[in-house]
This record gives sequence, C-alpha cells and structure tokens, in this order.
Amino acid sequence: MKRVAMGLALALAASSAFAGHANTINKTGFVGVNKTQSAQSLGHSKLVFTALGDYAFGNSMFKADPENGYNYAFENEYTKQKAEAAQYSGISAYVGLAIGLLDYFDIGVTLPVFYDQFNGNAVCGEAEGCNPAALAGTKVGYIGNVTASLKARAPIPADVPIDFAAFFRYSFKTSKNSKQGVWIREPEYIAKEVGMAFPYGTAKSVMTVGAALTFDLSKIDVMPLLVHINGGYRMSMDKAYMSFPFASAALEFYVLDFLSFFGEFYMDIQTEDFTWNVAQYGLPEKLDMKQVTGGAVFHLPIGLDIQLGASVYVGNDNYVHFARVMENEENFLTGIKATKTRVNPQLALFGGLTWSGFLAPQDRDGDGVADSDDRCPDDYGHRLNGGCPMGNPDSDEDGVCDAWVSEKGMLDEFRNVCEGIDQCPTEKGNKSNGCPTDDPDPDKDGVCDAWVSQKGELDNFKEICEGIDQCPAEAGTLVNNGCPEDNPDPDGDGLCSPWVTDKNKLDQYAGVCKGYDMCPGEAGAAGNKGCPWDDPDSDGDGICDEWVVQKKLGYYFEKAAEDESVAKEWFISKTCKGLDKCPLEHGVAANDGCPLPDPDLDKDGVCDAWVTERNMFNLFEGVCAGLDRCPNEAGDDGFGCPKKKVEKLEGISFKSGSATVNANAKRILKGIAQKLKEDEAYKDLKIVIQGHTDNRGKAKKNLKLSDRRAKAVMKQLTKFGVAKNRIKAVGLGSTCPVDDNSTADGREMNRRIEMHFVTPENDGMKCESNYVGD
Repeated sequence: MKRVAMGLALALAASSAFAGHANTINKTGFVGVNKTQSAQSLGHSKLVFTALGDYAFGNSMFKADPENGYNYAFENEYTKQKAEAAQYSGISAYVGLAIGLLDYFDIGVTLPVFYDQFNGNAVCGEAEGCNPAALAGTKVGYIGNVTASLKARAPIPADVPIDFAAFFRYSFKTSKNSKQGVWIREPEYIAKEVGMAFPYGTAKSVMTVGAALTFDLSKIDVMPLLVHINGGYRMSMDKAYMSFPFASAALEFYVLDFLSFFGEFYMDIQTEDFTWNVAQYGLPEKLDMKQVTGGAVFHLPIGLDIQLGASVYVGNDNYVHFARVMENEENFLTGIKATKTRVNPQLALFGGLTWSGFLAPQDRDGDGVADSDDRCPDDYGHRLNGGCPMGNPDSDEDGVCDAWVSEKGMLDEFRNVCEGIDQCPTEKGNKSNGCPTDDPDPDKDGVCDAWVSQKGELDNFKEICEGIDQCPAEAGTLVNNGCPEDNPDPDGDGLCSPWVTDKNKLDQYAGVCKGYDMCPGEAGAAGNKGCPWDDPDSDGDGICDEWVVQKKLGYYFEKAAEDESVAKEWFISKTCKGLDKCPLEHGVAANDGCPLPDPDLDKDGVCDAWVTERNMFNLFEGVCAGLDRCPNEAGDDGFGCPKKKVEKLEGISFKSGSATVNANAKRILKGIAQKLKEDEAYKDLKIVIQGHTDNRGKAKKNLKLSDRRAKAVMKQLTKFGVAKNRIKAVGLGSTCPVDDNSTADGREMNRRIEMHFVTPENDGMKCESNYVGD
C-alpha cells in the first residue's frame, strides 16, 4: 500500500508542472458533473484523482408502518429486537483516478466506500425472548463494487460547439453480503421479483453503456455555458436483479475562471413491476427515482477543484425493503416486516476534491508545437511559424517560391513544390525570377527591347530578336538599332536617337534634332541627356530634393511653377524650390523641409520656447502665443505656468508678542528669496506676505502684531534681493483662521506667515481660508 501511495505522489509531483485549469470532474473521474457525463474528453495525457461523495442524515429515507404495528425502522427476527432509525447518517465516497489517452479516449477506475450508522437501542416491550441489549450492526462500513470506465469522444474539430461521446462502465463484485448497510446505494442492487435490496452491492457485476451530448456555447462567444445530455442502460449480470435505462441533463455556467455553478436532473427508469408479495408487504409496482443536484465548483490554479452542493429527491414516496446480513449469519437484520427505504434520500449533501494535471505538454492540433508555445493551438501549423499554418509557398503556381519561404529558411522543405525567390508572387512568371515574360519585341522589328539585354536574356530570345531596340515603340531595322530611318527623334524631345550619330547623319537632321538622346524611347530634357528627370520632390512638400541643388537646377524647377515655357523646355512636370533636409518626410519651408514639432505641447495656448527661438509666431497664429515657461504643464498665468497656490512659510516663527525674525527664519527666507529671483515659475510673480495670529488677546492688538510680522518678513526678502516693487505685506490678525482656536494645535496652525501670489483677479490682500468654525 505504501508503494502505491508513493507512486501516486510521484505522479502528482511529475505532472504538477503541467497542471492547468481543469474542467469539472464527476464521480467517475471523467469530465462532467456529479452523475452526468460531458461529451468532452480529459485531453491527451491528463491525469485525474477524485474523492467525491454524498452525506445523508435524518430519518426521511425510512418509512415505518404504525397502522400495522411496525413502529420501528429495524427488526432482528432471531433476537426479536426492534429499533428506530434515530440519528441515522450515511456516507458514500467515490475515490478513483482516470487518464486521457490521446485526445479522444479516457479510462478510469473508481472504488466506492460506504458507511452507515444509526441509533440501535433495542425496544423489547412484551416480546418473548427479546434481547434488551443494543441492536447489533448499527455501525457498518465497507467497499462497494469497484468500477472500470471508458469514454470515447467523436473526433469533432475543437472549434465546433457540439461534442458527442459514448461511455462504458463495468462494476466488478468486490462488496460482501455480510457487510451491508441500510441505505440502498444503487437501484441495480434491488431484486426485481421481491423488491428487496443489498445496499452495498449484490454478488454479481453490473455493466453500463451510454451516450453523451454536450453543447458548449462559449465556443460561439454566446456565454460560458455548457449543456450536457446523457442517456443509457444499466444491466445487472444477475437476472434476478434490476436492469433499467437512465437519463440526465445538466447545465454548467462559468461565472469566473475559478468559479462555476452546475445544476443536474438525474433519473433511473424502472421498466418492470415488482411481482412478489406486492400487496402483502405494501410494495409499489415501480419506484420513482428522480433527483436534482446543484453545486458550486472552485477551480484553483494548481489543478485542484473543490466541489460543494446538495441533492434533493423529487420522486414519489415509493419504498422497497432492505436486507442486511451481519458477520454472524444468525444475526440477520431486515426491514421486511418492519419499515421500508428509498433509493434516494430526501436530502443529501454533495462535495469533495478533484485534482487534474497533464503528464506531458499539450498539442491539441497535433502539429508538434506545444499549446503553451503555439500561436494557433487549434490549427495545424509549422514550428517555424509559431505553430500557425503556413501560406501557399507558391501562390501563383509558377514553380518559383514566394519570398517568405527563403526568409524563413524553408527552401529545402518546399523543394518539391518550388525553388528560387519569386519577385512577382501574384503573377505567374518564368523560372528565373517568377515574373511574367514581357514581349521582347513589341514593335516586331526583330530588334529586342532594352530589358532583354539588361536581364541577360538575349540568348533566350535569339530566335525572336537580337540587339537592343533604341526605338521600342516603332518598328525599325537592326542596322538602325530598331529605329526607322525616317524618324531621328521618335520621342519628340529635340535630341537625336543614337542611330543618327552612329550613321554620321547629325548634319542631315540638324533641323529636326541635335545631340545624342540617351533615352530615345522617352522624352527628356537636354540637360538630362534626353532622359526624364527623377522626382525632384519625393515627399511632396514643395521643397527640392538634394540632387536638384547638386545639379544646379533649382532655378529651373522653381521658375517652371510660374513659366510654362520653362516647364516645357526643360520637360519639368513637378516643381519645387529650396533644399529639403528631410526628403523622406513632408515638412515646411521654414524648417528646411522637415516636419515641425507640436508648438504647444501642454495645450495651454502658450507657445513652447522653440517657436520664439525660430521666430515662427506667424505660422501658429490662433494656436498659441507668448513664451511658455512651463512647457510640460498646462498653465493659466499668462506665462504658461499653473497659478501658484498660497504657500505657508514653514519654520517662520516669532516669540510671543514679538515681530523679530530669528536666525533660523532668516536662513529659510534667504532660500525663498533665491527661488523668487531665479526660478522661472516664480521670477516674474508679484507676491503678498500675509501675517496671521490666533484669537487669544485683543483683536486690535493681534491685527497690529500680524502686520508687523508680515512687514518684517517682507523686509528680509527685499534685503536678500527680491525687488521692492514685487512685494507687499499685510496683517489680518485673527480674522482668517485655518483651524479651531479652541485647541492648542489649532491655535498653533493659525499663528502663521503665508505667501500669496497676485493675479489679475486676486490682489493677494484678502483672506483665502476655507475654514468654517469659531
């Protein structure tokens, strides 16, 4: 047993690294709730441990028959003892483990453990030979029939909201007839002829087959709700005992990742009536076995789930007899002549623990990339693409690989499909670069267009054309480099095609063209050897790129904007001026073609310093004005700074009745004066020094004292260099308290010196305390 426990502990430790969020696990160790199976599977290599059970109590499960003299729940026919089922309690625990095989098969084993206890004090009355001792066997526990389970899920894609599965269970005979309680755990333990049951299990095995259907609404983004529907048949291997169909339905709702609720309706359906002594013993023809269970599941991050809930019987009050055989076969406890019992308690508490974790990393799409690393865990992909599907390596199907194949180093992997790098991936082309082959001689004069030579493909088209056609739009002769004899200037730019020079005919065509056209197929300027100009303003901000200035053509590109004759003469279609220092960014001329930064970064209507430095106020009229001394915070004092709040001058104190500034206060005031002179946020502000006292003494005397103190502080500040025209002093006595004068602390707070800042709306001479009291 120790070795088994150690093995389970090692398995738990080994798989803890892969423990993840588990679906709710039911009593068989499979995905589901309570007795209902989900059609979803555990998942490849997931290990599950379960310890779930029910607890029943009270006497509502049993029924006495006082009208026929049976006032007691239990009776021993041999000792003539009777006893009531007072203080009854019963436990059914289901301990097991399960594991997922691949993604579609789960197997598991469950061992039920049962325990019954009730008050067994014997009541003899006048019964002859009755033993008044306590009734034997009032506490009994033993294992039930160990069950092996299998579930097979249909291979439906993971993103489909419907799952279907079949399940099979086989219960082996491991219980003992001599170890039986009084709560009938399963209806297949009831003998159908006599209506009597062995509560912990019969001497024969039981086989169960069923099917499950699950609707997962979270897969279609409706809500985190799962609906499970089950149906099946339980068949006892002993024909004397009951076999019957069953059905259930359950809902699961995931409120949070770590909390879900479920509700279940479960029913066993008796198809054959009891036939033995039904009238004599008051047996029903059939049992009504319906039960509703509700609960909550707490999903902890370590793979541990805590389940709590309750089951309620909702069928009719139909009962059967139980038979309980003790170790001593003569000590036979029965309910035949006394009371009867139900299969389902009126109320049973439900709960327990389950743990689940993966023994190996998951790869639900089977592409060899673990789900934890797979950017597309539900789509078969490739490791070099983060587990996501690769695109078509040759989208235009010309045998030349799209560029990403080479970029990802996968040319070898797709060598049977394509090769090389396709420069035209959306057009079917030739094997060299994947681009379509243009007509090498569109004017059909037998002279190849220039691109044929440039791409080194003259040999490929030697049966169609040869040489280089300097007049590709007009049929000509090979001797004349593809140009017609009668057109010395096919592009009409006034420069002669090369053949004119080659044949020494410049004088002959002097009235038509002159010079040597380097681009005879495109009209261009003489200053650019007959070729079109490059884009003079690549970022479109009207400021010339550097090459215009380097070639000293700035005058012409600027003049062409105003003079059509210049534009026509120089073949200029786009004009510009100046020199663009940021040719790839649209800018302004005032900033050398570069973009300007935000002129008012803090959006307070006051311009940042660079606007002043570059004298660009006219560019931002209506946006901002002035010079912002606080560019990183919005202000409202005219300088772009926030209005200063009243500052209490901490450390400035006086002896009682005195206005003399002590040495420590002077040191503090020296620092304040330096701030007022040098700090950009203070250097232009006008200030008022206010003196205040508490309310002790005469008000008139306090007013004069506060005024003297304020002026003493003002005098020190001017002494330390603060301009006299920036500072005033006023005493308000005890008229402006900030705290309660009835306490020592409050009076100390009221004896203070404050520095106020003058604004157009506030001259700083008034009380600004919000205190309401005194």
